[in-house]
Amino acid sequence: MKMGPKLCYASGDLGISILYFAVGFFLLYYLTDIVGLSPWLAGLAFFLGKLWDGVNDPLMGILSDRTRSRFGRKRVYVLFGAAPLALSFLFLWMIPQGAAQWVQFGLVTLALWLFGTAYTVVVVPYMALVPVMTDDYDERTQITGLRAILSTMATILGGGTALLLSRFSDQAIGIRTIALGFAIVAFIALMIAAHGVRGVEQSRDRGADIAPFSLRRYVRLARQRNVVILLVLKVLGAIGTGVLIAALPYFSKHILGDPGKSTIGLAIYIAISAAMIPIWNQLTHRYDKRDLLLAGNLAAAMVLLGIGFLVQAGQFQVFYLGCFLLGIAMSAYLLIPYSLVPDLVDYYAFKTGERHEAIYFGLWITVHQLGISCAGLILGATLGALGYVGTADVQTDSALLAVRIALGVIPGLFLVSAALALRYYGITREVFEAIRSRSDHAPRDGKTAKTEQSCHDIP
Repeated sequence: MKMGPKLCYASGDLGISILYFAVGFFLLYYLTDIVGLSPWLAGLAFFLGKLWDGVNDPLMGILSDRTRSRFGRKRVYVLFGAAPLALSFLFLWMIPQGAAQWVQFGLVTLALWLFGTAYTVVVVPYMALVPVMTDDYDERTQITGLRAILSTMATILGGGTALLLSRFSDQAIGIRTIALGFAIVAFIALMIAAHGVRGVEQSRDRGADIAPFSLRRYVRLARQRNVVILLVLKVLGAIGTGVLIAALPYFSKHILGDPGKSTIGLAIYIAISAAMIPIWNQLTHRYDKRDLLLAGNLAAAMVLLGIGFLVQAGQFQVFYLGCFLLGIAMSAYLLIPYSLVPDLVDYYAFKTGERHEAIYFGLWITVHQLGISCAGLILGATLGALGYVGTADVQTDSALLAVRIALGVIPGLFLVSAALALRYYGITREVFEAIRSRSDHAPRDGKTAKTEQSCHDIP
């Protein structure tokens, strides 16, 4: 596959990620410290908003797998979902500052539901395009790596919200201006992605079997051992990274003493993560991905513990060094988990003769969103339980301890747990190559009985 379509496709992640990380990095802080919503209610709204994604993601996967359109089964949603996604993102930042707490809570919950729906309509089909674009093991990892690099660039932009906001005297106007710019960038990036994959599905869907809808079949897909392991990995990792990203603005403001430093630290972390992706990619050619992820996440947990409890007010250089080391370690998590799902799609397709790309990616995004919702609830509860008040000029010692725990302890625990869960995953490179080898010699008449039999000795 040529590099041009790969880059065009990967550019879509720039648009998706700039919206995603702006919400993940700054929305809770915006709600507590700018809008004035209590940490408990802000965390609950975030949880309820993301919980809806636990319902709509698999539904979108089913719909996408069964769509028939001249614009493609999956591309059509990227093409026509980009504008609603951008508009729903803008609505998130329109919560009135002077309204009652229950009004603010209701509006932000509604805004998160709308954004979550539009996000699902675009992202589930977008991610499910990877196994459609190529069936080569290393090429899929390369595409995932390109997406990760552009995603990290978007994270720097999304994380730049704090630094950009400092240039505005009115923070409410500032955040809305920044949100408008992000929405425009996201729309353009998704249009480029939709153009880049034009015709890909039509050329690869010929002869593909789409089975009649059966809820029992989809429940059975979700109960497969390797599927369960990947979903556990994803939900634990999402909680860890969700708490980490959302805690950064609080740590920067109340521990370091400068809100803008979170953007610089995040930029260092992301830049190093992106630079390290090709290196981690090369390591996956020589070592088991499970071992690499465990090593990376263990290192990340140690670095976070050091940042959370050793960095003091004004120690910006120490904080930046920690972000540098964190980027090296966390690059493995940015690359490896996403490269595993396409292999799972082919594994099941070989065993049954049916392809369900969007179902698997729908489940993947579902548990990710559930993890992120739990992250917001955990962070809000931790801050609220220890007395954090967003509009207070000075925080209590217990509130400052809550901020340190949120950054230094909680993310590391969940990241290590995620890597340990992956130790039980059974689709390694050797298993995948065995699947491809047997598939190349399987009959092409649509019957799968012999194929099913030949797969029984594959773990």
